[in-house]
Amino acid sequence: MQTLECANDVIKHIDTRLKMNDILMKSENGKAEKLADEVAKHFWPMIGTANQVAYEAIDEAVEEMRAAGMLRQQEKVKALKALQEYERYQKTAYEHFKAIDDDRYPLWQDLIANASAKLQPDVKRLYFAIKNEIDRCGVENSRVYAAIQTGLALVTLSTLMFDTMMSQFQRQTLVNITHAFLPGRLTAMERCWKAVGEITGKKVLKDVNLRDNEQCRLGVEVILQKYERADFLNEAAGVALRHNPDVLSNEERKAFLQDDELWNQENNESV
Repeated sequence: MQTLECANDVIKHIDTRLKMNDILMKSENGKAEKLADEVAKHFWPMIGTANQVAYEAIDEAVEEMRAAGMLRQQEKVKALKALQEYERYQKTAYEHFKAIDDDRYPLWQDLIANASAKLQPDVKRLYFAIKNEIDRCGVENSRVYAAIQTGLALVTLSTLMFDTMMSQFQRQTLVNITHAFLPGRLTAMERCWKAVGEITGKKVLKDVNLRDNEQCRLGVEVILQKYERADFLNEAAGVALRHNPDVLSNEERKAFLQDDELWNQENNESV
């Protein structure tokens, strides 16, 4: 069984697209502390969105397994543990934002919820690409197996993004900041869901090769590119700010409304 869980071919050029070099160049004196602050601004929206998308896909897969009568005890333990680990991650994220500013946590939640909602058509395209390949191999219950593999592809994509961001920062600064951001990595959730994928697919999907399927690879690539696009995350952030106006000072609110109006004008003109 060749799954999308490694996704190395898709993500191998992420270094050049994460724009981390641009972040490094913006630093006045190159101090790692300032760079870490800059990385944090990009980290939580990007990784938070990737984590949310992975969670929603896995949650949907669990429901598919339950409806099909495939959530047996062994699978159930690992699947529910995966969902519990996401809840643990959310609590950790809350504590992180609470330490900075209580008002920023709902703003961040709205941002990743908006971004995730906009990504759902792309997630569906990935799901159907996986399902088509499983169908081609004549596997029954392809709907369920496709949901499981979609969740696996997305949670692994998230952890690979995390690892790439941290390793690139260390190469550029010779400082390891992984521990500070580690609560944002879905390590335990990924481990539990990989176990679900192994239990359910080891025999049934033995002839399925998702990694070499061009449509599957393209599906992951499209999602990855949107995670990395500043305009995509900024648009989601704009919606979140409109829903949480009280987090802004008067000066920030005026600046945001002016920028928001200009953004709308530019986009309306381009339509």
